[in-house]
Amino acid sequence: MKKQEENLKVEVDKALKSSEVLKIYANAFVIATGVGDMFILFKNGDIPVAILNLSYTLSKTLAIKLGRAISDLERMTGNTIMTTDQIIKVMSKGGEE
Repeated sequence: MKKQEENLKVEVDKALKSSEVLKIYANAFVIATGVGDMFILFKNGDIPVAILNLSYTLSKTLAIKLGRAISDLERMTGNTIMTTDQIIKVMSKGGEE
């Protein structure tokens, strides 16, 4: 397992340094489901920056692994990361209790 983790780190480092790998920042998204696949429209504010098409299988696998990664981060840091839905709900109250 340690060797696999080392290989993944090398692969990620290589991708981050590569000028050929597209790097995208998004702070919003829209998910749509088609007959045979799904897509995610990533946005920076109101500006679309990328569309990612995924099979259902990969979509489900990605959702599970992202959830696991966030849970691990929250456990390691002792902090619960708020979702955008939670932030919107709190902000819509205007700071009132």
